[in-house]
Amino acid sequence: MRCDLPYPDALALVLASARSLSSECVALDRARGRRLAAPLASPLAVPPFAASAMDGVAVRRMDLPHVPIELPIAGASWAGAPFEGTIPPGAVVQIATGAVVPQGADAVVPAEWMERRGDHVVIQRAPAAGHAIRPAGSALREGAPLLPAGAPITPGAISVLASCGIHEIACVRRPRVQILVTGDEVVTGGTPLGPGQIYDANGPALAALVDAVGGRAELTRVGDDPGAIAGAVSPDSDLLLVTGGVSVGDRDRVRDEFAGIGAEWAFWRVRQRPGKPLLFGRLGDTPVLGLPGNPVSALVGFEVYARPLLLRMMRVDHVAITEPARLLQPLPKVAGLHTFARVHASRGVDGALEVTSAAAQDSHVGRSLLGDGLAHLPAAWAEARPGAEVDFQPFSWSPPPCSFEPSV
Repeated sequence: MRCDLPYPDALALVLASARSLSSECVALDRARGRRLAAPLASPLAVPPFAASAMDGVAVRRMDLPHVPIELPIAGASWAGAPFEGTIPPGAVVQIATGAVVPQGADAVVPAEWMERRGDHVVIQRAPAAGHAIRPAGSALREGAPLLPAGAPITPGAISVLASCGIHEIACVRRPRVQILVTGDEVVTGGTPLGPGQIYDANGPALAALVDAVGGRAELTRVGDDPGAIAGAVSPDSDLLLVTGGVSVGDRDRVRDEFAGIGAEWAFWRVRQRPGKPLLFGRLGDTPVLGLPGNPVSALVGFEVYARPLLLRMMRVDHVAITEPARLLQPLPKVAGLHTFARVHASRGVDGALEVTSAAAQDSHVGRSLLGDGLAHLPAAWAEARPGAEVDFQPFSWSPPPCSFEPSV
């Protein structure tokens, strides 16, 4: 087991442990929030026929030697009920938006450019070739790429896929994540506090984060009794998250408890703040990530390590989501430690992203989690001065314009 790793090395080891999850077929109208298992291409052209972009009449431009001109209406083409046959010479076909353009027609005259006179129209203005016609495949050609593997299924994606006639898709199975909250002092909200007890902030928050990234969370609370952790581990988990018990106290038994049931630890402690006593390894094929017990360290650890790992399991290649930002005020910094400063973010008058401290930076001050994200302060820095450029990583829960999704 390696100790006191630099942050980049620790993250690389965590991501290297990711194994792609299996896929399952999901109805499109039930797929929101899922991740695509394989690339999708359009099975057909959209639109599948030349369609009118406006209400009006379909014409042959050769029948308009001059304007104004009066021509008879030979029929109509409605959405879902196209005109049959070819447009007759010297006539027009009434047409609705979205309807099939009749064979032989090479333009559509909008209703605003003509006057209806019974079963004739007087065309006041001649259209250019192809006017108000959407050619077949103009939105999507057959075989055009739609979404890559790992893409999130958003309402917009559902609209595009449905327009191609796709009604079910192969999605990555939702990862099963067991959250083990350790400690005799931790109790569930709604329970009266006993002497020395505190309410569990990590369990509900981590479960919400697992759900938000697309996983299924199983929350388990265990005490400090020897053997309690080993007896609580779920065998079918894709990821085990453990909070508390990973430091150097006499009752910090997570390392030994898991080692006793066959876990192999890759590293313990990372040169970072908050969350230095981070623990990572495997139990069989299942990654195990041990997070410190204080809420700031636990949630920062999830954002920095667990969320990218889960995204990689769900076949998302680009999991490091950062943007350059300008620091507007000094931030606490210890040389030699990669620091995740909790910050507020906003756009300056020049459009550049600017960040300021979100409350106190002590790892036990939970109010800092109400910020927009993390400013990465490299380990080599002895101080973080105003004007310095930092990498800003938005919290996954932060609203626009400070949240970013991998470009897919």
